[in-house]
Amino acid sequence: MKVSLNLKPCQVPAELETLFDVIDYMEQTGLPSGHVIKHIVLDGEDLDEEGEQENLSKPITEIELLEFHSARPVDIAIEGLSDATQLLPSLAEDLESVSNDLRSGEVQDGLMKFSLCADIISWYTSLISPLDIIFSQADPGFRFKPRSLDAIDSTPEADLAGVGAADGDEMKTFVSVENLRQKLMDVEAAQRNVDTLLLADLIEYEILPIVRIWVEEVPLLLKKVQREAGSA
Repeated sequence: MKVSLNLKPCQVPAELETLFDVIDYMEQTGLPSGHVIKHIVLDGEDLDEEGEQENLSKPITEIELLEFHSARPVDIAIEGLSDATQLLPSLAEDLESVSNDLRSGEVQDGLMKFSLCADIISWYTSLISPLDIIFSQADPGFRFKPRSLDAIDSTPEADLAGVGAADGDEMKTFVSVENLRQKLMDVEAAQRNVDTLLLADLIEYEILPIVRIWVEEVPLLLKKVQREAGSA
């Protein structure tokens, strides 16, 4: 078995037996300082979380090439938030379309679109929750907006310094993520009961407003995390 880390060959102990053993070794001692595993490629297949779980017990004798890619958590966060600036506005538009489809009787199309929307919502919440934990510990002002939002579009250090100050209103993104769980449970109940009109209302009046908050605040979140990356 050949192993690489960030496209460079690397050695692992000969006594390792399974994919799990190799991942555990890399996480404990094999990565650059401050890095985490970003993704794994197993014999040319990029493993998602499900694929990784399915292959944990795979013997290394059955693996030809194992590729690890690592990065700092802050860099992964920047990449995710950058993607979110493009995905979230489209998500808001799609949720509006889902509500219209459900109300107009295009139920199958609406449910299919909503399934894709739900995947993006799940992805974004899984990105935001760790951000809050990691960066709020280092900077108690991470949850707060600066008094002047001009800092969002500024690049000088003097302007960006204000982005981290706890002198404005708390951003709604974090609270909305915390409150989203109950709303999604209501959505699931409406789907189980095949109550398409209630589902349309929940999407338009409960889920869509939260996504619009995310759309508004994601540029500021991106600036804040970029500032943290620059000071790391």
